[in-house]
Amino acid sequence: MIDAWQEIARFGRKVVSSGLTSSRFGNISILQDDKIFITATGSMLDELDSSTVVEVDLQHACEMDKIASIETCVHRAIYLKTSKTAIIHTHSPYAVALSMLEVEAVEPIDSEGVLLLGGDANNRGPAGERYARPSGFSCPPVSSGLHRSGARSIRRGVEPKGGLYHRLHG
Repeated sequence: MIDAWQEIARFGRKVVSSGLTSSRFGNISILQDDKIFITATGSMLDELDSSTVVEVDLQHACEMDKIASIETCVHRAIYLKTSKTAIIHTHSPYAVALSMLEVEAVEPIDSEGVLLLGGDANNRGPAGERYARPSGFSCPPVSSGLHRSGARSIRRGVEPKGGLYHRLHG
């Protein structure tokens, strides 16, 4: 049986080499039993090894969440609310470029947007939930409306058993 980090590394190389993202723009996770294996914050998707994939608990935040991807809480929520067993989240270079052409102010609607663009507790997500700048283990609530966030299954010849979520955004 292939270790989770090896499978994550394999797909990391695939998404970068196929041009779906550049090396530092995304995160990947696999669910095995009650554990999530997820890329560490700041890891390069095409250079992953056992030291850049972190094991975290499915049910609750844990000490390892501190070094796991900032999107760990979103991956956790998707696993808890769906039957999916793998997630690839990328920032397509085309979507990033398009987002830079936006002429009006962009109000962040998720934890990543608040972190990058700034904001306060009055920022609201698609279901009206409040978002605050992440700190420690805090994570904004993930509504039951995951389908409205842009998360969706794709089939491009790289779908592992159990499905794959891939979110394209800037």
